[in-house]
Amino acid sequence: MNTIFIPQVKALAVNVWREATRDRLILMLVGSGVLMMLVSLVFGQMAVGGQARVLQDMGFWIIGIWGLIAVLYLGSGIIKHELQRKTVYLVLSRPVGRPTFLLGKYFGMILVLMTAFLLLSAAWLLIVISAGISLTGTHFWALGFIFGEWMLLSAMSLFFASFTSPMLHNFFLVSVSFLGHWSNELKIFADNAKTETLKFVLNTLYYLLPNLEAINFREAALYNDVVSQAVIWQGAVVLLGWTATALVAANLIFMHRRLL
Repeated sequence: MNTIFIPQVKALAVNVWREATRDRLILMLVGSGVLMMLVSLVFGQMAVGGQARVLQDMGFWIIGIWGLIAVLYLGSGIIKHELQRKTVYLVLSRPVGRPTFLLGKYFGMILVLMTAFLLLSAAWLLIVISAGISLTGTHFWALGFIFGEWMLLSAMSLFFASFTSPMLHNFFLVSVSFLGHWSNELKIFADNAKTETLKFVLNTLYYLLPNLEAINFREAALYNDVVSQAVIWQGAVVLLGWTATALVAANLIFMHRRLL
């Protein structure tokens, strides 16, 4: 079974990557990200005594937001387009299970995102180094976990795409991204809420959404803070746990979804 499963997932993933690399919007997205980083050089020179901070802050922000946009674009139609073009029926009519199909799509998204991430990260690192900014290990941990967040959002994207329309998929995914970064604030607001209804709603959001701040080391890199191994391991557990949960949930829904 494994000897068949892995090549099938690989073939599906490579097909997703090939289609995406021919997509002009993906190429434009990467190009615009690099352009924005070059523009940050101008903003950095305008900031009195703050060029290093501006270049780092904008670089992390651009890579993070551009990743969310890429996941939104790739994930919103990754299943819908297959249904519209009826290619999903051709794939599933062969000895390819639905879990294999979903994993192939997921790893295909990861290949596309990895390509975009490497290009954006390389451009940012060249700009930062050329500006004379010294890099620490925390910078690379921050970059690594930004890509980890892309992987988590891709799994959440596949989960939403398995049962919703592209519009709802985008709404839910953006909500997860922004509220996930406000997770700690949600808990504070819930503790200070004056009504039980509001407290219940905020606590529900806090426990149902992934805490993306647990894998956010951008501020630590910006201020050259040392991140302990315990915190890194905690972030890795959060990342892998939520990614696996979203993929399992997507598979369970897709397994019971009527396609015909």
